[in-house]
Amino acid sequence: MTDKNRGKAPGLNYFASRCAGCELCYAECSVLNGLNMSPVQLATTLLSNQQLPENVVSLVQQCSLCGLCSSHCPFGLNPGDLMQSARQSLVSAARINAESYQPMLVYQQHHFFSLFRSSWQIDYRDLKRDECSTLFFPGCSLASFAPELTRKVFSWLQEQGMDPGFSDACCGLPLANIGLSERCQDHVAGLAEEFSRAGVTRIISACPNCFYHLQNQFAGIEVLSLYPLLEASGCKIPSGIKATVHDSCPDRYTGIIGESMRAMLSRTDLVEMEHHGAKTICCGSGGIVSMVAPEVSQQRADLRIAEIEASKADICVSTCMACVKRLQINTADCPEVVHLLELIFNTKIDHAQLQQRLEEMWQGERGRRNLEFLNGVGEDHKDQFAESTE
Repeated sequence: MTDKNRGKAPGLNYFASRCAGCELCYAECSVLNGLNMSPVQLATTLLSNQQLPENVVSLVQQCSLCGLCSSHCPFGLNPGDLMQSARQSLVSAARINAESYQPMLVYQQHHFFSLFRSSWQIDYRDLKRDECSTLFFPGCSLASFAPELTRKVFSWLQEQGMDPGFSDACCGLPLANIGLSERCQDHVAGLAEEFSRAGVTRIISACPNCFYHLQNQFAGIEVLSLYPLLEASGCKIPSGIKATVHDSCPDRYTGIIGESMRAMLSRTDLVEMEHHGAKTICCGSGGIVSMVAPEVSQQRADLRIAEIEASKADICVSTCMACVKRLQINTADCPEVVHLLELIFNTKIDHAQLQQRLEEMWQGERGRRNLEFLNGVGEDHKDQFAESTE
């Protein structure tokens, strides 16, 4: 699949006509192993409107959409794209209830991230402008969970003479991941109109997911990743530490962000984990799996944490705030997981406070109000919301 089409899941016909059913993609994927059918069989079953077993529907929802399976496909297919198309089909057939992902329905005024920011008075109205040519688009997780760091990046862009505007909007990727492709397209179309009115010609993204999802979505607007810009400016992490790198899943295809991250870490003693670069593995938050199968999400996080521990590094560095949040644990054996921007701008994220806020936003009067904003989502979902960062 070309970069131009990445982020737009190929349809079921695409896999039905191209997948050979060799099952090589099963190599490192418990979801594909559990389906009891090859990707081509899944595609043809959905195309023929045959009823899928409930366990297969559940496994489709448990896919992290990470794309690791694609590295084993001799035809260059990505079964993760098939899973996203399958979700779309299953949502349309009412086999998947999209409302069960209600906090991630980011086209609504109130969703998980907007409620987190409003709960803790995180406000960026002073950075927003009606007109700008360059727009800083930090992504939901960074803007919500690391506001001080977000503002440091904005100030840096100003220092580079970019005179940026600011948007704390969601890129819409959660909608595509759920299977709501039309709502995702409408959401992105709304962003396109907003940015066009403002005169935006360049978007600078701090989130790998946003960067790849928004590629080629806007006519006349260039979408750039922040990290090559930081590298080009000469940013370097000081020596004297042993570091390992957690690559974000969408970067596996081009490695653009990973290359810049490693260049900025070149003075450190850099040690790679077993799965890195194009073979990186999910942190556990991919595909919004924690909303439907939190135990599966935790298992994936545990696998990655085990590799971080095995690296014997002092720190593990990532450019994805959702990954950092998911992998950040307080144990003596595990190296600290940090965002690259924490090192560049010497600004620590208080993860203990962040976790406390994630829990408290669903407690007491504040929690009652937030649940009302989500139109009566049940109490039994609160713990899952606290884990959801994608």
